[in-house]
Amino acid sequence: MSLCQVCHLDSKKHSKKLWTLHQQTQKCVFCEKRANEHSKELWEIHKRAVEKGSYCGEHHEYEKLSTVTVGFARKGIARVHKCNTVSRGHEIDLVPIYMSCTECGLYLGSTEEDYADILGSMCLICFREVIGQTDAFYDAPPVLKGKQCVTCSSNFFNQNDSDKCEKCRKENE
Repeated sequence: MSLCQVCHLDSKKHSKKLWTLHQQTQKCVFCEKRANEHSKELWEIHKRAVEKGSYCGEHHEYEKLSTVTVGFARKGIARVHKCNTVSRGHEIDLVPIYMSCTECGLYLGSTEEDYADILGSMCLICFREVIGQTDAFYDAPPVLKGKQCVTCSSNFFNQNDSDKCEKCRKENE
């Protein structure tokens, strides 16, 4: 007895053709990761982004996709747009496909695209506003935050391993 990785049914409940189809590794068109590295929700989000991005409003049709790397970013996908103008002739443009934030509309970075299912397809700034983490404290790197005194709850910077600020340590001596 062996279970299918896609639908989790026994191999005997599949036809031979369906079994071989399900055993093939599926890759996400958007991020080129395997299907088992995605949640179902993230797979659908990436699929919608590809469908939306591959549609050409000028020609009113879906265009071919190609891989592209912009600057130092990771490999992404782009729509192959055919330009039929007098000045440019029969050239093609590669139009990168990005995901945009559901709140502010700005494009998402690679980390935000990878965690779109958890962040609700929002950028980190909008997500922090939604969950209430808007204080400047959250912008500071952990190194600059220091420690919090267990006695008076004030933040302090100290080189030793004490859990108390200097004031509270002097009071206890």
